Amino acid sequence: MSLITGILSISAPLLLASMAALISELSGCMALFLDGLINLCAFLCFAFTVHTNSVYLGIALSASVSTVFIITMAFVIEKLNANRFLAALAINLLCSALCSTLSSIIFKTRGVLTATTFVFPAIQTRFVTSISAYLVVTVLCLFLKFTKTGLYIRICGSDAQVLHAKGTDVTKIRLIAWGIAGLAGAFAGCILSLRISSFVPNISSGIGWTALAVVFLGKKNTAAIVSAVLIFAAAQYGSNNIQNIAALKSIPSAVLLSLPYFCSLLLILIFPQIQPAELLQKIQHFRHQKSQRT
Repeated sequence: MSLITGILSISAPLLLASMAALISELSGCMALFLDGLINLCAFLCFAFTVHTNSVYLGIALSASVSTVFIITMAFVIEKLNANRFLAALAINLLCSALCSTLSSIIFKTRGVLTATTFVFPAIQTRFVTSISAYLVVTVLCLFLKFTKTGLYIRICGSDAQVLHAKGTDVTKIRLIAWGIAGLAGAFAGCILSLRISSFVPNISSGIGWTALAVVFLGKKNTAAIVSAVLIFAAAQYGSNNIQNIAALKSIPSAVLLSLPYFCSLLLILIFPQIQPAELLQKIQHFRHQKSQRT
């Protein structure tokens, strides 16, 4: 696997999770439920695929159940006027509990799950899931930028009163945003389980939490978020392959595997004040000066 394809492959599930976190954040709620949801969806993908003997049905049912579940939770939260921050944390814990409980009931174990009907070719699966993830992310970006509902979602978190004054149902917009976030998170979970042809407890490995950090690092700007995901994926790719270097074999593997997290922390510390709009203006100004010189 080449450097570029390796980085793009690693970035796919994190990019989906980051878009889910972004859409939820724009609507006015931090997606603290995301990590648990990814784990639950990975399990549901495995369970539905095994019981239907169809990976397409497994993905579709997992995504549908996850979306309905998140929308239902969001509806209850809105109707009860509950604290969204605490409610999202509670959903995260509920997802983890459901994952463990369902695994115990259906498969009589809470450990690793494998099945002969859930085995896929590694290279082909990584290629197809990567392409699919980037297509979904592209559609979501276009949805946010060019549709009326996307505009309302972007307004909802910061200026909900504007939507109220316009007569728009803010609760409905939040439900749509949470539903889309649940759908994107479901696809991320499915990708993780499909790539290893099994389900492993805590399969997300913190991708949901990393996605929240990426949204913060990218200042809620789509282009900046994609760039941050690619940087993180590059660091992840490096940490996965740096262990093969003979000169670094004396360094504990735990230190090498933590390099992506150190990379994210350094980016947050070094560039805390740079706003995406300011950066874009500087780039455009530089290009304008360069064109005048030529």
